[in-house]
Amino acid sequence: MPKLKITTTFAHHKRNEQNQKNATNTHTPMNKEMITLGSKKALTLIAMAGTLGLFSQHALAQAATQQTKPVQTEQVKDKDEDGEEEAERDGRAINCGGTERWAQKTLTDAAENTINFTPVLQTVQQLAGLTTPTPSTTMLRTAPVETTTYITHCTITEKRAETDNDYHLVLTDGGANTIIGEIPDPTCATAASSPYVNQFIAARNFIDAHIASGNVLSVNIGAVVITGVGFVDPPHGQTGVAPNNFELHPIINIVFETATGIEDLSKTLNVTVGPNPMTTSMVFKATSTLGNLGTCSLALYDMLGEIVKEVPVPVMGNNTIEYTLVKDDLKAGIYLYRLKNNGAPLYEGKIVVQ
Repeated sequence: MPKLKITTTFAHHKRNEQNQKNATNTHTPMNKEMITLGSKKALTLIAMAGTLGLFSQHALAQAATQQTKPVQTEQVKDKDEDGEEEAERDGRAINCGGTERWAQKTLTDAAENTINFTPVLQTVQQLAGLTTPTPSTTMLRTAPVETTTYITHCTITEKRAETDNDYHLVLTDGGANTIIGEIPDPTCATAASSPYVNQFIAARNFIDAHIASGNVLSVNIGAVVITGVGFVDPPHGQTGVAPNNFELHPIINIVFETATGIEDLSKTLNVTVGPNPMTTSMVFKATSTLGNLGTCSLALYDMLGEIVKEVPVPVMGNNTIEYTLVKDDLKAGIYLYRLKNNGAPLYEGKIVVQ
């Protein structure tokens, strides 16, 4: 809890009543103590001090002003690429979910049903040239740019892992034109309840399979085809921002630019989970053709994005995971799972417990 520092000045000699009436703004500075107090306790002592005449009216007014300021439980730092404020709570990073227009970013806002999900083909240059409204952190979903789904052929040049756990992608047409694309973390509360959580999972699995974890400032993969819903974000120095502040946020599909437009993740990672739904137990198997598995774990989240459990899973030969999850005390319902490799997301999905 923030602490309020109060400097109290005590008179060395007792003033008579007339002197107290005249001394509304001054006290004889004979002895000083610095007291550091919790805000509730401070408020009580401020009141007591005012009654006893230990504080000047000016000092009391200053203390009252400080006390009525909202108590900040988070120490706000800088804003990240996604415009969200980086913060700490009780010394721990806050890293799941955003605040500014978060419902629009996860397709859980009241106007989500106005979106046309039949994608419109546009180049990156065309998207960066769309007419967009003046962005605001509190604006409602705005037609037509934010009620349209777009599909574009592009190259991912940079990937950043945001403090709100979004994947921030810089998309280019190979020239000077860039836009931003973002994928929410499906285990964050609002995203977990989105009707499009499966699309978030699939898009992030593509990124996890082909781009290293963390921030990658020079991505080197083939051209991709990306589908996402239009979004307008206030400028705040984010990397790859378009001149019209347009983004694809959220991205709901990514595939390599191939003749079929279908990307098979089994080329690098083959994952099977079953039986799903589970009644008593479920087996997770994953095989990596890259042989890059290190310390792995399995995390389960409920549909509010709260972690239910996380357990280590054995790795065989740096390329195979096999783990049996027993129901035990798991309640019936739907859960999101995340396989992690050396702490970074490896693969995500959804299971049902009966």
